[in-house]
Amino acid sequence: MTTMADPSATPVADVRRTVRFGIVTPTLNAERYLEATLRSIWDQASDEIVVDHVLVDGGSTDATTSIAEGFPTRVVVATDDQGMYDAINRGLAMVEGDIVGYINADDEIAPGALAAVAEAFQDHVDIRWLMGRREFIDGDGTAFASMQPVSFSLRSYLGLGWSCVPQETVWMRRDLLDEVGPFDTTFRNTGDYDMYARCRRASKPMILRRTLGRFRLHGDQLSFKPEVMARESRRVQEKNGTADRTGWVRGKLLSLRLNARNPRWLIAKKTGRIRFVPEA
Repeated sequence: MTTMADPSATPVADVRRTVRFGIVTPTLNAERYLEATLRSIWDQASDEIVVDHVLVDGGSTDATTSIAEGFPTRVVVATDDQGMYDAINRGLAMVEGDIVGYINADDEIAPGALAAVAEAFQDHVDIRWLMGRREFIDGDGTAFASMQPVSFSLRSYLGLGWSCVPQETVWMRRDLLDEVGPFDTTFRNTGDYDMYARCRRASKPMILRRTLGRFRLHGDQLSFKPEVMARESRRVQEKNGTADRTGWVRGKLLSLRLNARNPRWLIAKKTGRIRFVPEA
């Protein structure tokens, strides 16, 4: 897996030709943080960074769509969508761009991230997808931890039992998306885990050692059912490989490497600062 060194200062990316980004945001009653999300996208647009952003809304009854209409975002209302992953698939089928990704309505693209991603793809024509550091922020936008991904094989990724890929930092070439196909809408919670397993089977990702996305933890996030999450994770493993003893061991080693690489993230997990609330 290709990595890039961590610079001592935040670099100014050198984008030598126009790069078109296709970005999708699924929404449903997302007014609270949406403006910050949209600004994190459009503040990075330029002559060299061309953005096509499609917001797919599931029928919000708050100010979500009116907020989006204040930006160059294309708004599509799809009250018949079958959940978040179906909304993302619809957006990805519509959006134009050589590089594609999605950002949830409460997360943010880190400042300078699109230029850094564009530069990486320009400099490494063989790379088909990449990811970078995730910064955790609270409801007020204050950062309190970060997670730098580490290299992984498909077997260790599946053996881990959950996705260590920070979704809001992932960008891929359009041809890779065309090859691996859309998100599997039969998953409620683990569609990302399945998608990135398919991407990892197809190609090694580049890992940038800089912050590309900001993941917001707050009280309004979707809750989950632990038993559903565990069942879906097992299905991802069965669909994409063999959940054997060797894979389990490699997954444990991957977990140790992640924790060692990210001590603040580990502490935040242990102290309950990073946690997801299960449904009652």
